[in-house]
Amino acid sequence: MSPIGRCYCLYRMSLQFSLLSSPLDPVQCPSPLSTLPPMRSPRLRRNPPPAAAAAAASDQFRPGDLVEVLPDEPRYHGAHFPASVTASHANPRGCTVAYDGSGCPLGEVVAASQLRPRPPDAPRGGGVPPAEHAVVDAFKGGAWWVGVALGGGRAAEDGRVAVCFPETREVVEFDAADVRPHLEWVAGEWLSPENMGISKTMPYAKGTQVEVAKLEAVEKAIWKSSLLVDYNCSKNDGSVLPKEIVDLKHIRPRPQHASAIIFCINDEVEGFQGNGWWLGVITDVHPEFRYTFKAAHSGKEIQLDQKALRLRYDWIHDQWQQVSQNVTTKFAEGSKVEVTSNDDGFHGAWFQGTALKYVNNKILVEYDALKADDEITPLTEAIEVQHVRPCPPDIPVTSGFNLLDEVDACWNDGWWVGVISKVNGGDRYMVYFRSSTEETEFGHEQLRLHCDWVGGRWMRASLVCCTFPEF
Repeated sequence: MSPIGRCYCLYRMSLQFSLLSSPLDPVQCPSPLSTLPPMRSPRLRRNPPPAAAAAAASDQFRPGDLVEVLPDEPRYHGAHFPASVTASHANPRGCTVAYDGSGCPLGEVVAASQLRPRPPDAPRGGGVPPAEHAVVDAFKGGAWWVGVALGGGRAAEDGRVAVCFPETREVVEFDAADVRPHLEWVAGEWLSPENMGISKTMPYAKGTQVEVAKLEAVEKAIWKSSLLVDYNCSKNDGSVLPKEIVDLKHIRPRPQHASAIIFCINDEVEGFQGNGWWLGVITDVHPEFRYTFKAAHSGKEIQLDQKALRLRYDWIHDQWQQVSQNVTTKFAEGSKVEVTSNDDGFHGAWFQGTALKYVNNKILVEYDALKADDEITPLTEAIEVQHVRPCPPDIPVTSGFNLLDEVDACWNDGWWVGVISKVNGGDRYMVYFRSSTEETEFGHEQLRLHCDWVGGRWMRASLVCCTFPEF
């Protein structure tokens, strides 16, 4: 993972519990509002814009024009610095500007792509307070910073405006005089966010279940990359968490995984504690599907049930990527394995055998029950690696199988996947095989719970939803 990816994961993890006690504390991420020295000139990148855009900007601004500078440096994202043009340049296209206020260095050369006119009027107080969730600019540290207004509360009663900054998850109160409506300079005209609408590239619709630091649902899109989220978990004291406006970079979809999984020592996982998922690793395996989980942030170990654990997946480039140390399976000589086949009539069947050795990227397997042509000698075959797996764990079923349990039935020299279609008396069950549409009765000792070998570990199957034909 890149350094940025590591930082994001640590930030997301540490935020999970700090938000339970103070949902809007800006303690995890360095904020430009709190770290920016007052009236300091931003260090701008001087990448020349495309020729057409640069020419238009250079022709537009004259010495004495009042402008705003939009740095493209990450720490100044969302900032607009008031300045005035002192000179225009043709090569490279841009302007020399002087920033407003005392203490600013003069003579900063700015690329044309980082300049815009000052918004009309730019009222600072005295008007109607902004509506709830209106996109605004708040003035601090010599710059206007884009944020979202929060309505009501103590700040409104005192004549102040509470502004949320979704990127840093801060909420800061401002005098009404230091807040203005946000406007965008688009193709030579000013547009308000209300007239621009929500981007069609917004990945989450209203009601989408996502993860930030806790499980939550998207209530609505605010503007650009900001979302209003509604938490569906509570604080440790049982009180309800307030809604929060969050930038997309802090959000990911909820991962979709199997209902149960057999974990291995050293698996990188996420453990559910205190209404949040924490990164960690499995350090020990116990009976009854319990595991020792070591949290990465604290190093503390705790025993968790299988249902409170999930494999670690990272959301990278709009897709889930599994993080695991056990993806590639190596079979030692003499180890017990199971083999499947894509041939017609054998779908869903697994045949037990012994791995003898590797031969040209295949595994030579001697079957336990299948015989050679003489019907005496055990059959031996070289099998593609993807068709071989370890023998599944022995999962005790002390209270009997249930209707719709997905099982493997010992039948025709192998284990065949099916579904419990009827529970008979005396530990007898009817099993329906989807591949052949057959239904057959089996005893309890002829069945085992079905598991899938995925990504180097065993996953238990969910309840199967299906209808059975009449026999």
